[in-house]
Amino acid sequence: MAAIEDRKRSLPDADTHETKKQKPLNVLSEDGPLTQQDVVYFQKEAIWRQMEIYKQKAKLMARDLQKYKRQYEANELKLNILDLWYEQIITLFNGKIDTENSELNESLLIRVTNNDESSSIDDVLERRRVHLLKVLSPIIDSLKSSALEESRELINKLEKLNSELTSAKASNESLTKTKLGLEEKVETLQQDILNLIKEKERVNSKTLQRLDGNSNNDANGTDEKEDAPNGQTEVKQEVKLEKDASPDAKPVDNEEYEQLTSQLEELKSTNALLTSQIQEITDKNSKSQLEILLLDTKLHNLQEADLSDNMYYKNVVKNNRSLQDQIMKLTKINDANITRLSDLESKQNDLKQLISKQLVEENESLKEQLHKSEGDLVRIRTTRDELISKQSILKSQLENQKTNAELSKLNQVLSSRIEQLEAEHLSKLTEDNSKLSELSKEDLINRVNILSNEMKEIEAAFKETREVSLKKLTGAIDQENLVKKLTIEKTKADQKYFASMRLKDSIQSENKVLKAQVNKSQDLIKNLNELEKNYLNKVDILTKSINDYKTIKENSLQENAQLQDSVKGLRTSKESLENEVKKLTKSLEARTDENSQLQAEVAHSKITINKLEKTLKSTESLLKKYKQNNTSLILQEDEQQLEALRSIAKCSVCSKNWKDTVISVCGHVFCHKCTQERLAARLRRCPSCNKGFSANDLLTIHL
Repeated sequence: MAAIEDRKRSLPDADTHETKKQKPLNVLSEDGPLTQQDVVYFQKEAIWRQMEIYKQKAKLMARDLQKYKRQYEANELKLNILDLWYEQIITLFNGKIDTENSELNESLLIRVTNNDESSSIDDVLERRRVHLLKVLSPIIDSLKSSALEESRELINKLEKLNSELTSAKASNESLTKTKLGLEEKVETLQQDILNLIKEKERVNSKTLQRLDGNSNNDANGTDEKEDAPNGQTEVKQEVKLEKDASPDAKPVDNEEYEQLTSQLEELKSTNALLTSQIQEITDKNSKSQLEILLLDTKLHNLQEADLSDNMYYKNVVKNNRSLQDQIMKLTKINDANITRLSDLESKQNDLKQLISKQLVEENESLKEQLHKSEGDLVRIRTTRDELISKQSILKSQLENQKTNAELSKLNQVLSSRIEQLEAEHLSKLTEDNSKLSELSKEDLINRVNILSNEMKEIEAAFKETREVSLKKLTGAIDQENLVKKLTIEKTKADQKYFASMRLKDSIQSENKVLKAQVNKSQDLIKNLNELEKNYLNKVDILTKSINDYKTIKENSLQENAQLQDSVKGLRTSKESLENEVKKLTKSLEARTDENSQLQAEVAHSKITINKLEKTLKSTESLLKKYKQNNTSLILQEDEQQLEALRSIAKCSVCSKNWKDTVISVCGHVFCHKCTQERLAARLRRCPSCNKGFSANDLLTIHL
């Protein structure tokens, strides 16, 4: 158990720890012997080059496949549609036309070029051609019989030209197709050249040069190879195989390169011929476009001398004149309406000015009357306030006189009462004096004391009453003074109140006057608005009539323009009818020239095709000779390359399965089975570099 635990927990050495930190090289070392990292670099480079070649080949094949598939589908669809059309035409005309008595016109449709490869298709097309000729020849015969004798020659010439043109078009299409095929061949040759350049780059690569330089040191390092792990020895064997294969491939590549360059030059010459033909066609097209432009300028710049004898033109001129007379009448009516409108507007302005003047005068007179009435009101109110103040003062004086009279009456009553009391007291005293003589001294002394006490009390009461009366008098005087002051203040407040009321009344009167003025102005505005509405209605009616006149004028102008366009169309039709014969003759001459040129071009293209066929045969013979001489070498080279590639792509431990798992610690690649077996057996070290790894360090890849 302790040994197992030690094996589980045993840490890697210091050297392995240091190598774990290092990453695989992305650059090749220049000096010294080859290292494991250089081998890994070369391995990656070789795999990458081979994968790029496979990818390019696959792309080329896919592109060619898609192109041929599209062409095949398009051609099949077109053929099906054309076949259906021809069947419909034949079924339509079979029952309606006598095909037995009519002779077949062989010049109508082109004969099929017999090819050994597509004999069944040619038979079908020949049968379809015969049916179509049977259908079309009686129609053309009937057309010829109905036409004039003079036009027969033209029709025959046109038929010949049509047949020649169709044949030329067919040959042109075939030439264009051959051109496209040759262009595609050029593309493929260019791709081959690129591949050869890549091969050259491979030969001139740093890794191979480095291996060539270190090939002499391989014999000295045999002991080191025995101690090295299996993966490293196999990689070096792969490197040797590739190195041995590279010098033999050089002459083959050079010969192929020369052959391809010769083919390229020939294709360039054919391409130049085709471009010259296209240039001639474009020149012809430009000439025809110039002629069309000249004809268009003539059409757009027709003179009156050309149209003077035309009936349609004369009718158009008459209609134009009648329309111009109508337009003149309408313009006169329009001018009269405009003058009437201007008169009405001037009258409306005069009315507005008169009404505004009257309003201003009335407003000023009312304002003057208001000012006068306001001045009178102010004077009346001031006099009224003065009289009211005088009245209040007199009332206060009368009230003071009444109070004085009442006080004097009270004084008289009090004095009479005092006199009565004094008389009563004297009578009592006389009675008492008669009784006093009868009394003793002690009784008299007691009575005197009593009387003195009563006298003191009476004096005190008198003093108190006197003080109270004085206080009341002073209070009454103060109240009278206060009443006087309050009455004065009241009069002042009344005056202020009356003044404010006067202002209020004046404001109310002004407001009433202004309201009356506003009502009058509103009435006037309503009247003016009604007048304005009436005028606007009249103006709308007049504008509608003007618009109607304008529409009539525009319609007449449009009719005039349409008539002018019809005149131009008649001119163009006349000129076209006159120039059709000229054009036909010119087109006949041009087509004959084109036919001769096309025949010359066809002959030239045939010559070029023959040249290309000869070059092809010569290249094929060279290839056969080369293959007969160097078959064994080529096979050996192919086998060596295949073995090298297999050794690169297969696992270095079992040499059975393909490499599909990478150890991320060191970057070495093995099969999934070997890595899992090592994990199961607890041999968790790389078989190439002896570095430790775990299940988490394994990554799946796809080569």
